[in-house]
Amino acid sequence: MTRTRKAMLGAAGAAAIMLTGTAAAAALTSNTGTFTERQSFSRNDGVQNITSTAFTDVARVAVRIPPGTRRMIDARYTAETMCSGASAGWCSLRIIATRTSAPGFTVELNPAAGTNFAIDSTDGSWEGHAMERSSNYLPAGNYVVSTQAAVVNGATSLWLDDSHMAVEVIRP
Repeated sequence: MTRTRKAMLGAAGAAAIMLTGTAAAAALTSNTGTFTERQSFSRNDGVQNITSTAFTDVARVAVRIPPGTRRMIDARYTAETMCSGASAGWCSLRIIATRTSAPGFTVELNPAAGTNFAIDSTDGSWEGHAMERSSNYLPAGNYVVSTQAAVVNGATSLWLDDSHMAVEVIRP
């Protein structure tokens, strides 16, 4: 084996070890469903301007999980976005499911990142962005699935346009 080939194999091995170490630190979770039982959609071709540091609803879809069952919810949100403000700021989205039938509760869909998920940074240009989140299996009830937005760390405005939210109810 040539010295060059040995060096390349050594570098590839070192990179594999570094990547494995990085992946081991991540919290990987998964769920499996059999098929999508129902799909619901929300669309908006008007501009929304979010200036709040607290999460604010920007899209909502109502879904129902039948009595005696449990279902997983998978939700996607896409929009044209522009985030403005301080250069270190960003604009964040999250997707939550709120059970409106008793007993009520709210859960952030996974991966639950709070304001740590940046849908856009404060570069001041319009761009198309997307996110997708899923729940663990939820009990029967009526739910409102909401995409929420907030400005973070000096960002002052998140403009959303031409948005689309898709929500799937998935059987185990």
